[in-house]
Parts: sequence; C-alpha cells; structure tokens
Amino acid sequence: MNRLFDRLDDRDRKALVRLGLAAFVVLAVALAVFFRTKDAYSGLRTSLVKLETDNARAVEARAEAEAEWLRWQEAREDLGMLAAEYFYSSKDDVTALRLDLQRLFALAGLTISDIGYGYSDLDKEKAQKTIVTFSYSGSYAGLKRLLGIIERFPRFLVIERIDFQKTGSDGGPLVCKLTLAGYYGS
Repeated sequence: MNRLFDRLDDRDRKALVRLGLAAFVVLAVALAVFFRTKDAYSGLRTSLVKLETDNARAVEARAEAEAEWLRWQEAREDLGMLAAEYFYSSKDDVTALRLDLQRLFALAGLTISDIGYGYSDLDKEKAQKTIVTFSYSGSYAGLKRLLGIIERFPRFLVIERIDFQKTGSDGGPLVCKLTLAGYYGS
C-alpha cells in the first residue's frame, strides 16, 4: 500500500488527507448525532411508557367512576321507589299509619287500645319518624303471628323494641310492650 501511496503526487496526497479528515469529521458528527438521538429516543420511549401507564390508569378510573355513577343512579331509583311504595307520605300525616295499624291488628285478631305516638325528624335523612308504642297481652303464638304480619306488611314498619313484662311461664298470658317505627318521606 505504501508503494501505491508513493506513486501519488503531492496534490493527490493532500486531497486524500483532506478526504480522510473529512470522512473522520463526518463519522464523528454521525456518531455524536447517533448517540444524542439514541438518548433522546430512550427518553421518549420512557415518556411513552409512562403516558401509556397513566392512560391505562385513567381508563380504569373512568370505568370505575362510570360504574359508581350507575350504582348511584340505581340507588336514587331505589330510594324513589321506597319513598313511593314503602314510606308513608308526609301529606297523609299519621292517618295512613293509624289505618295500617288497625288493619294489622285486625289481621292478627287483636284489639289494642292503649297506643302511644311519638314523633321525631331525621334531618340528615330528610324523613320523619313516628314511633308507635302499644302493649300486647296474649299467647306466644299470637305474638308470633302479629310479628309475622308486621314483617310482611307492604309498608316500611320497623319493630324497634320488644320489652317482655311477663313471659307467661306461670300459666298466665304473655305480656310485652312493642315499639314500632313508621317512616315518612318528604
């Protein structure tokens, strides 16, 4: 190769040196651009992975939020149905509750005369509560029948308390005081 180089004149040698230097500069610039581009690509790839992860989380959060919204809509519909069918109307005052109690006692075959009423507002729930207290005297089977009728009744009546005064174990009647709650929606 040296022989080949010796055959070239000075002008050709200088041109080859310049060409070699230019090739070296181009190679150096290409390598610098390659490594910078590689670093930028790596950074962009990392950003893309992060964005894809964030997007997946956002899609999942949206799906959860939509499911939660549907549950709230169902709850709202259920509350509307409860208010319409199971709660007493505040327009009717206690008249509807009194009529229902008479119906309950008639179904159970009882005559109850000492009925007490108490009233309270449930501000947080936007409802009113009427507490009905009465005494029962009779057999265990009669009490069981009364409680079954109350629990199957289509209105929302809650048995809040049963206080046994006499259990009837001495051969006498079972005596207890029952407390029911009726709820009025707005």
